[in-house]
Amino acid sequence: MYKGSHCERPFVRFITIITEILVVASFLFVGGCASTQFPIIRPVTDSDRNEEEKEKALDYFIHARDYERRGISDMAENYYEVAYRLDPKSETLRDELARIYVENEKLSKALILIKGDSENRDLPLKDKRMVATIYIKMGEFEKAAGLLENIPNKSDEEIYSLGLIYESLNKKDKALKNYTLFFKNNPESIQMAYKIGKYLIDKKQYSEAAKLYNDLLIRVGDKPDIFVMLGNLGVVQGDTAKGLEFYSKAIVIDSANEDALRNAAQVHLMRNDYPKAIVNYEKLYNYSSLGEIYGKTLALLYFYNKQYSEAENLLNRLIQNDIDDYELHYYLGLVFVAIDKKDFAYLEFEKTLAIRNNFNDAWKEMCYLAIREKKYDEALNIAQRFIKIVPDQNESWKLKGYVHNVRKEYSSAIESLLKAITFDSTDLHTWFELGSAYERNKNIEKSTAAFKKVLKVRPDDPATLNYLGYMWAEKGIHLDSAKVLIEKALKIDPENGAFLDSYAWVYFQMGNIDSAFKYMEMAIKKIDNDPVAYSHLGEIFFKKGEFKKALEAFQKSLDFNAEDPVMIRKRIEEIEGCVNENRLEKK
Repeated sequence: MYKGSHCERPFVRFITIITEILVVASFLFVGGCASTQFPIIRPVTDSDRNEEEKEKALDYFIHARDYERRGISDMAENYYEVAYRLDPKSETLRDELARIYVENEKLSKALILIKGDSENRDLPLKDKRMVATIYIKMGEFEKAAGLLENIPNKSDEEIYSLGLIYESLNKKDKALKNYTLFFKNNPESIQMAYKIGKYLIDKKQYSEAAKLYNDLLIRVGDKPDIFVMLGNLGVVQGDTAKGLEFYSKAIVIDSANEDALRNAAQVHLMRNDYPKAIVNYEKLYNYSSLGEIYGKTLALLYFYNKQYSEAENLLNRLIQNDIDDYELHYYLGLVFVAIDKKDFAYLEFEKTLAIRNNFNDAWKEMCYLAIREKKYDEALNIAQRFIKIVPDQNESWKLKGYVHNVRKEYSSAIESLLKAITFDSTDLHTWFELGSAYERNKNIEKSTAAFKKVLKVRPDDPATLNYLGYMWAEKGIHLDSAKVLIEKALKIDPENGAFLDSYAWVYFQMGNIDSAFKYMEMAIKKIDNDPVAYSHLGEIFFKKGEFKKALEAFQKSLDFNAEDPVMIRKRIEEIEGCVNENRLEKK
């Protein structure tokens, strides 16, 4: 009631004085009397406070563990942080906090916590290991390697990590050194032997790789994976027979070994042996957990081997399991083209584009199909649809240029192809097609420049060598250079009938009729239904004075749909006139 009033102060002062007297008395009494008389009052020390904080830290640590066990990572991190603040001298708490920082992708915080301002070389061994792990997580592989290299008595895990780091840095020799050391400590590791063997093969140390694999066979016995490695070694050395022999051994041990079956199939494909490749892929399709993936390849192999019925059935089966796979519809479209089911082919290509409208191959195949059917307006419409989908792409404008070329609209073809080049000036196919359009548009100079663009990048491209050489021969210009170009093309593909025809025509233009006839006969054997080759043969026979044979050759050119039938008929009339004149002279 009187709290805070002036009347209260004397009483308070009295109590204070009494308390002070009692305190002094207690100290005096303690000096000469038994301590049990009064309790001893001690101040709180730093030691007591530290113990209390350590107990709290332990409590927070337990809570952090519990949250972590329950998957509540953020709360666990918070509790670890509080625990560490309460007991900053605890290495266990520091290490646990660093660990959860790493797990929560807070790598910089983990690095600062462990490393602080210390230099890497001054860190204790345990901390070096932790910092190296953090550097690896951060992608700082050079720093991680530097730390791990300076750790004595490295564990196998650290040796392996060094190998991986050097592999990622493309330091193959150092990677191989660490992998070899790891394998020495873990000789049962077939996968490591495989990795080391690949490095040895890359370095072309084939005998060392063979010794490694054979030693492994002695140590662990006949394992299919080791035979696969030996098979790979044989193939890379060019001995495909030995490669197949080892793959077969692997398959005998494990008939469903994917690596052996797949690698053997690849060798068969290198040899163009589709039936044997198909046998392997049928096993992969039937036995592997990745059967659907192998099914695509198997369907294509059926297609290339002209087993169209098997290809169609398999593709339909695969589509039932994945109706939205655009590649399956595209492959089925190719099959329908091959078996002349054109309407079905168009339908599958359209389905392909409905799923993925920028799939270039489907646009091109659909356009080529229209061209083969001589539906040139439809082909142009397809190309224009393609441009609407991808207006800023080389492929769409190139396709339109190709269609214009086929339609003999050479100026439009040139316009479209030049547009294509603005999007990709490095596409050699576009330059080739542009060279063709310029040639047909009678612009030999620009055509030559376009073809030379191709040859500058790909000097041994046989099609370009032949086209440029033949163009010059046709015009009767640069005949020596034309001869050299076509000779290079024939060196690459000596059985090519079109190249032989071009070579014969160079000789014809040079006036060497005998050589022209020799190579033209060779060309006709290769391309016996080509109207251009027969028109050339007609000219050679005419030059030789063999008018009857010349007429027969020109007539065959017409029979095979000559590109310029008016010109061919004119030549026939001229020859018939010469024959009649010769008859009159004889009379």
